[in-house]
This record gives sequence, C-alpha cells and structure tokens, in this order.
Amino acid sequence: MFEVGVARTFHALHQLEAVDPDASHEHSHDYRAEVVARGERLDEDAMLVDLDLLGEALSECLAELDSADLGSLPAFAGRNTTVETVAEHIWTHVRDRLARASSLAGLRVTVYESADAWASVDRPVADRS
Repeated sequence: MFEVGVARTFHALHQLEAVDPDASHEHSHDYRAEVVARGERLDEDAMLVDLDLLGEALSECLAELDSADLGSLPAFAGRNTTVETVAEHIWTHVRDRLARASSLAGLRVTVYESADAWASVDRPVADRS
C-alpha cells in the first residue's frame, strides 16, 4: 500500500453545543489538517496522486474555514462544530475533489485542534456517507 500526504494550518472560531457550560464558550484554535491518500498502485507517472492536486484540494477546503466562525458556515448547519465534524467535512471535500483519481483506495484526514488533541476520519474513498 502506498501513502502520500499533505498538511496545512488554519485558524477558526467555534462554540460547542454542550451540556457542560465550561465546554460551550466561544473560543478559537490554530488547527493543523493532514490528509493522507492511500492506494495499491501508482499511475503512469509513478504517482499515487499528484501532491499538488492533493494540496490544492485541502487548501481549497481550508480557505472556507480559515478565519471563520465555523458555526456560521452552511457546511455545519445543525451540527456541532467539534474537531470530529471538522475532520469529516475536510474528508468529504477532498474525496469529492479527487473523485477522478481512480487509483485511490482511501483517505485519512486528521485535524489537530492543539498539539495534543486531534480527531481522524479514515474511510475508503468509495464511502459516500
């Protein structure tokens, strides 16, 4: 199995909908998002996926999130803006953007909200959930 990846940073504001009042205050994070693509075979250029394309897909998604109040974005309407839902949003965007890369078997997106707290989504690219 081959794996390639890219990472980018972004800053965003959010407020959790939580029972615990200490967890529900508005606050921001300097996030780091990593995307890893994996597959069994390389293309005719000996690449799993062009790293520039993978980076563009991630950067395009993060342009929407950077400096935003996540709760105000349509992508999170009716959803809690946890690090898990942020990772899932990025996963879906990158998967859709790279849909033509037939050699991809799966994608893993990891979003760090701090140096020691993170969430990952790791699914086959055929997963449309």
